[in-house]
Amino acid sequence: MKKTIKLSLISVALLSSLHAENQYTLDTISVTASQGTTLNKKDVTDSVTIITKEAIEESRVTTLDEALNKLGGISMTQNGGPGKSTSMFVRGMDTKRLLVLIDGVRYNNPTAIGAAAEFSQIMLYNVEQIEIIKGAQSGVWGSDATGGVINIITSKAKSGLHGIANLEYGSYNTTKTSLTASYGADKYDILIGGSIFNNDGFSAVEPYKASPNYGKRFDELGYEKDSYKNKSLNVKLGYNITKDDRLEATIQAINSFAKFDGTSGWPDYLPADSAIEEQDLKNRFYNLAFTHKDSMNDIKVNYSLSTFKREYTDGSGDTTYEGSVNEIKVDDKISYMKNSFIRVGASYQKFEQKEITANTDKDYSATSVFATNYNKLELFSNLNTIVTESVRYDNYDNFDDSLTGKLGLKQFIYKDFYLSSNIGTGFNAPTLGQLYGQWGANPNLKPEKSLTSDITLGNDTVWVTGFYNEITDMIEYIGAGYVQIDGKSKFEGIELGYEDYFLNSLGINAMYTYVKTENADGEALARRPKTQLDASLTYYISDDFDLGLNTQYIGTRYNSVDNQGAQTGEYTLYNFVTNIKANDYITFYGKIDNLSDVYYQTVDGYATAGRSLYFGLNAKY
Repeated sequence: MKKTIKLSLISVALLSSLHAENQYTLDTISVTASQGTTLNKKDVTDSVTIITKEAIEESRVTTLDEALNKLGGISMTQNGGPGKSTSMFVRGMDTKRLLVLIDGVRYNNPTAIGAAAEFSQIMLYNVEQIEIIKGAQSGVWGSDATGGVINIITSKAKSGLHGIANLEYGSYNTTKTSLTASYGADKYDILIGGSIFNNDGFSAVEPYKASPNYGKRFDELGYEKDSYKNKSLNVKLGYNITKDDRLEATIQAINSFAKFDGTSGWPDYLPADSAIEEQDLKNRFYNLAFTHKDSMNDIKVNYSLSTFKREYTDGSGDTTYEGSVNEIKVDDKISYMKNSFIRVGASYQKFEQKEITANTDKDYSATSVFATNYNKLELFSNLNTIVTESVRYDNYDNFDDSLTGKLGLKQFIYKDFYLSSNIGTGFNAPTLGQLYGQWGANPNLKPEKSLTSDITLGNDTVWVTGFYNEITDMIEYIGAGYVQIDGKSKFEGIELGYEDYFLNSLGINAMYTYVKTENADGEALARRPKTQLDASLTYYISDDFDLGLNTQYIGTRYNSVDNQGAQTGEYTLYNFVTNIKANDYITFYGKIDNLSDVYYQTVDGYATAGRSLYFGLNAKY
């Protein structure tokens, strides 16, 4: 396998040398989460990965975690099939250190198990773009952004009447239906979309690696299926008061139900098949915004509310958790010379948890002020120099105040070839779930602090990035609860990327990541693969017919700290997809996941899907 990786990287280098010019239209791609405002991707100093609507449609991915894993080069572990608990790792930083936004509204659940954003619950039926901003972003966004920001932008209504419908059926009795309708006029616009996903699934658990039955699937062992259902709704309303003033309102609703499996309990916590465990989620996201634009100002005032309700059943009975995040924010992007601006603002956030079963309510709040300065200059022979500085002050009522910031520099060296570097500090307040939740709560936790840095050399076709991150007083779940690890935990490595388009018919994308992690005791952190290679090849036979192959290699990965426990890596997955456009309105597609039917586990004792086949139809008007 190591030879295969070396050959793949050599091939990428050769292809780059033969074809230096990038054929993708990257100039048209914008980023909205980097500095809290919209910028062209070329004008951003941060290390950014963009997953476009076209990439989502061509690959036919269904959920956010699937898109991030297959298209974003992000490592993923999952406790079973669709809808089950999922963790993502960006440069070794895990889920609870990634801020997730949906149209600018916080998706991180303050009451969730492991303090995680629930990636597997977001369906992609109406997503325009996914942005992955790597490195500490607390200087712009505050807590939860120590490892980066994942920003999901949903589609807006276009001029006239439009509709999109999608039907899909496949393995594990999977059915997926979605419908979106929109109408845009000069004065107002409206979009309404929804999706229904049903999956009989397979057992969330299978024999752990030390078991003599390892390698046998659930149906061979008589394990029961753990199903998943998801119903999602998206509504967007817009009203143009004048040509410079606009009101917008959005509503996102996610209802899901998942069966899952538990463990044998303390002290072994071995996976155990069970018909009892289930989880019912009802999450809502609301946003009301007013914007004003003129020659100098770009003002935005918005109120957002995220609500979370989780009804959980296990062998101990029923537990219900409710949580919410309220945020009021105002900011103004002030242009003061050509290609330069300063963005200033303030916000108030309140995080709440209501534990109905134990009748205990908990909350904390933060008042914040922030500023970002941006300059795009031509200092050297018509070559752009981009400099950004951000600073943010957060005043918490339960914790010490926090001052965070970030600095970015991007210097174009020759044509589109550039050298960029970023350094930032991060702040991660312990969540209400970590402080007062049902599993392993520790009310004595204090905030984590972090420092991240990276340097990149390359262009839109080929690039290499080196990064170094550290977290002080990291919060981890060890044994039976959350603990604070004194000292610095470190994350360092490199990323190699390549993306190009040949002869108007062949698209190639590859990303190789090497990560070395260690906690304050010098022990490697659990479940992070040391190496990962993601590559995709899309062949456009004609304007109406394409074939795609996606492959992923996961290197050595251990289930427990200090390279202990089961080794769950060293496997390669292949996924195939094809799209056939019947006419201007209808496209048929098919996909095969895990083409070679590899048996693997991302978490010791938890199952993954075997070879899976899906067929679908997409209609647009």
